[in-house]
Amino acid sequence: MTPQAFVIASSRALPGNHRGTRHVMTNVRRFLNLVCVSMVGLLLMAITSFLYSLHVLELRWMSSLLAVADVRRDQFSFAAHPVNVETTSYPWVGDPTCQHHAVQFAKNQSRPKWALTSFPGSGVTWTRQLIEGVTGIYTGTVHGSNEPPIVSTGHYGNWADLNCDCTILIKDHDGTSVNNIPDYLETTSNLTSNPAWRDYYQHRGILLIRNPIDTLFTYAHYLLSGNDQKGTGTPEDFAGPHWDEHVDYVALAWADHAKRWIQNIKEGTVVFYERLLQDTENELRRLLKAIHFTDPNRPPVDPERMRCTLQHKNRSDRKRTKKLTVPLSSEHYAKLMSSIDKVQRMLLKKGWPPLPIDLYDLRKPDVTPAALQHFKE
Repeated sequence: MTPQAFVIASSRALPGNHRGTRHVMTNVRRFLNLVCVSMVGLLLMAITSFLYSLHVLELRWMSSLLAVADVRRDQFSFAAHPVNVETTSYPWVGDPTCQHHAVQFAKNQSRPKWALTSFPGSGVTWTRQLIEGVTGIYTGTVHGSNEPPIVSTGHYGNWADLNCDCTILIKDHDGTSVNNIPDYLETTSNLTSNPAWRDYYQHRGILLIRNPIDTLFTYAHYLLSGNDQKGTGTPEDFAGPHWDEHVDYVALAWADHAKRWIQNIKEGTVVFYERLLQDTENELRRLLKAIHFTDPNRPPVDPERMRCTLQHKNRSDRKRTKKLTVPLSSEHYAKLMSSIDKVQRMLLKKGWPPLPIDLYDLRKPDVTPAALQHFKE
């Protein structure tokens, strides 16, 4: 007999004790309700825990997509802040021999617009630090103040209205700051079909290229850590269907981005992250020559500023100290090597320097020198 049936039967058997019986019935009903609510709560907790463990990777990758959802809108949303040419920062505070060197805006309408374009994860923040250090002029960005300062000692370049024509270069990922092929194709279709955007830089640009295998992991860490330039993902993030989609996206968009700029740049050149890392001074001089920069006081480049730039090139303001990688599957590896091959052929056709394959960590132990030679030719 259930508790409720027992109470009802008891109340019928003892008609003179209605008040006590009703009190017992009320308590039993409360007890039963409490049991039911507790069981439902435990069931919901179990379901929630199961769904979370089942979809944790999907949620991490989806959050990364939400974090970049406004990129297409921001492509033309330049910061509306007027430029104060007196706004100055000092990137080398604490170094007695360098801390007096300042970075500031050039005079308004004195610098033509030059793109510094790259796929995300190619080292563009570090490259901006180098360029600003040696020139003393801020770089800008099409994403405006949504981006953090490129150095922790103070920086105002991201706040500039880019129509001031007062920055040395303008960072532009050009539609690649998404993480799936459909969004990328839609974004780049809109950008490249817009004559105003194509003409914005008057075909002037520096194309920064990095080994796509390194870029693959760097960009993944950025996305999975909520767009934290120093954050990292976990080993579990680099497996499953979302990782497959990320590899597919990087393989396609890395090569397509390079192709569009190789074809569109009429004035400028390509700079390779690996060569910039290995031979920083000569690569910086080559870059500055390509954009027609000459230091007005100590042409062509101030040797003291160059010294300080090289001395502080390993600063870690926006750099990961550790970056997890995992072995690539044969399918993933083949897709990325195909992208390298495509870009190599386009560079050679353009007459630009080839990809520095000899400096690439291809993370494949069975790659022989003979196999690499194919990508150098």
